Amino acid sequence: MRLFVRLSLIGLIGLTALGYWLSQSQPQQVMTQVQVADGFCSQPGISITVDFGANSEVSPISKCVANYQGNSWNLLTAAGIEVKGTAKYPIGFVCRLNNYPTETVEKCLDTPGAKTGSWAFFIAEDGKWKYSSFGASSHKARCGTSEGWRFLKVDEPQSTFPRATPVKTNCEK
Repeated sequence: MRLFVRLSLIGLIGLTALGYWLSQSQPQQVMTQVQVADGFCSQPGISITVDFGANSEVSPISKCVANYQGNSWNLLTAAGIEVKGTAKYPIGFVCRLNNYPTETVEKCLDTPGAKTGSWAFFIAEDGKWKYSSFGASSHKARCGTSEGWRFLKVDEPQSTFPRATPVKTNCEK
């Protein structure tokens, strides 16, 4: 029994040493820090715009996020835009962006009703806005594209695009 334990320990030490050696012999990936700038991208990146709607006094936001890999929900956060889901769907349904609509207008307990309006998510891969069939947490943001959010009131169709022209940047190396 002691021989088995000794051989097992020697085997574990050997596997640990092999793992360390292999990790050191592989080229180390250089992590690039996410960079955010105001306005749409003119260099490789993901352009994002938030349009608070025709009846809002809040100015639209446009950002360029470079070196980002992840979903569109976290892209909002990376761009410095505060995002809040609902109590029922904390990361499945965008209820509030940069505190709009305010908590007095929408409590964000469940999916917002038609009475208060809601956020619509758009993606532009070819320079034209298209209503997204994905939720922000399940969509992988891609370099070179534009993503847009527009707050829509009940009488506005989902095809009411953000009031910004999307851009496409070349992300090939």
